Amino acid sequence: MRRILIIIVIVLLIGAGVWYFYVRPRQQAGVSPVPNVLKVFFPKTTTNNTGAFGTDTDPNGAGNNAPAAVSPFKQLTTRPVAGFTIFSLTNTVSVPSTASSTTGQASKPTVQTVTDHYLRYVSRVNGYVYEIKNDSVPLQISNVFIPNIYEAFFADGNTTAILRFLRQDNHTIATYSVPIPALNPDGTRTQKSGTYLPDNISALAISPDQKQILRITTDQNGAVITSSNSTGGGIKTLLRSPFEQWLPQWTSSNVFLQTKAASVANGFLYNIDQTTARLRRVVGNVAGLTTSVSPKGTYVLYSQSTANGFTTSSFNTKTNVTNSISLSILPEKCTWLQNEDLICAGNNTVAAGTYPDAWYAGTTHFSDQLYHIATASNTYSVLFDGQNQNFDMTNLQADESQGLLYFIDKNTGLLWQYKY
Repeated sequence: MRRILIIIVIVLLIGAGVWYFYVRPRQQAGVSPVPNVLKVFFPKTTTNNTGAFGTDTDPNGAGNNAPAAVSPFKQLTTRPVAGFTIFSLTNTVSVPSTASSTTGQASKPTVQTVTDHYLRYVSRVNGYVYEIKNDSVPLQISNVFIPNIYEAFFADGNTTAILRFLRQDNHTIATYSVPIPALNPDGTRTQKSGTYLPDNISALAISPDQKQILRITTDQNGAVITSSNSTGGGIKTLLRSPFEQWLPQWTSSNVFLQTKAASVANGFLYNIDQTTARLRRVVGNVAGLTTSVSPKGTYVLYSQSTANGFTTSSFNTKTNVTNSISLSILPEKCTWLQNEDLICAGNNTVAAGTYPDAWYAGTTHFSDQLYHIATASNTYSVLFDGQNQNFDMTNLQADESQGLLYFIDKNTGLLWQYKY
């Protein structure tokens, strides 16, 4: 019995020595041999005291395409994004008075103007809306779970998310309007139910003031182009057309319809005369036509398919003058600035192929540079020369007040920021 007790004591002493000299130092150094993974599902009306439903996961974590610390690029998400919006809100705040160090008397309160910058995006994985305020940590601010979102838009002053996805039959296109809950007085958020818009909306566009949605559906007679509010009310028929394959654009003064692009077919761009409900041709008989119209409708950037690639041109709707742009740029890879200049992703040349079909299908990817194009003078300058980064940029949006460009990398679906 005594021998057994001696053995037990020796084992305990050895164990204590191992803990003290090996395990304890590693714990103090922050080494954890087994990482903890916690997945939380939040009920629809439950929030935490951060004013949000949760945070995105390590948005600046390193990945295969992570930039160096001095890079002008910044990765904002670690999961694919279906769509995003950027906006700013300016408020006046009262700064409390402080006692003077010399007289001891309190000064009068002062009023200051504060501008906050917001970025909201929809996760393609779960349909949640996340918000980044003033370059802070992303917070989940909606709680309607819908997986596999194909595209997302924002309406109603960026307080409504329009989610687009396929139903379980993998054929029917569903469009769901989700209200983004505002902050409650206690800093929480309460999610309200959304509204389904009609099934099989083939394409949609949001008005510049975000108060209306243009929807394209079909019936037995062809395409029906209507507008409504974000919940489907206030429907107005703008046009009926026997041709069904349209892509809409909405500028400050006009609604434009472009025929869906294919290299084997000549394309057309029209605007809708809403007084007569007729189409007026803007650009036409262009092979593989794809377009982007400037906010005021002054310019149309368009590309044209060629035997082994494509060319890019700018058309002035006021003067009817067309200028060739000596860059290989698809209009979908551009964003308009307030003065109707452009920031575009593209290159001087592209590999031989059938465009835009090959890029749409994902069989061809670009390694983009960035350009600033002055439309009035038809000149350009290089913002980024493509060195040390490999992006195929889409969905470009610019915050001119901060000199920031946002885009989704087509290769990964991730959201990035570029300081220009």
